[in-house]
Amino acid sequence: MINNEITEKAGLLADAIARSSELADLRSTEDAMTADTSAQELIAELQKAQERFMEKQQGGGELSEADKNAVDEIETKVEGNPAIVAYMAAQDKFTVMLDSVNAILAGAIAGSSGGCSCEDNTCEPGGCEPGGCGSGGCGCSGN
Repeated sequence: MINNEITEKAGLLADAIARSSELADLRSTEDAMTADTSAQELIAELQKAQERFMEKQQGGGELSEADKNAVDEIETKVEGNPAIVAYMAAQDKFTVMLDSVNAILAGAIAGSSGGCSCEDNTCEPGGCEPGGCGSGGCGCSGN
């Protein structure tokens, strides 16, 4: 039998994520990137180059410096496109938020606080998220 309290809290969490600024930014930057024809052309070009690169690798062929340089050149163009850069930054922020939620859940399931102690404000390296105890972190900003 499913625990109603858990499903109710999961629904509240899902609603909070759906209303988050991280998701709103992700969606708006994705829309802007989709509307940007130069961004779409660069993405298609990069995908084709990566496919050729993988086909050569899987076929046992050696990758030439020209092959590697072609992919690097396209990646540089992609990284220079403002619409793509904005989308990638928004995607990173959204991923950090989801990773933080997952860390809180994993810590609860494991029966630990994930390397944090809210009582004495100590953290193991990489063990907590910045923020207060209520946010799932332990106020160890930057550690």
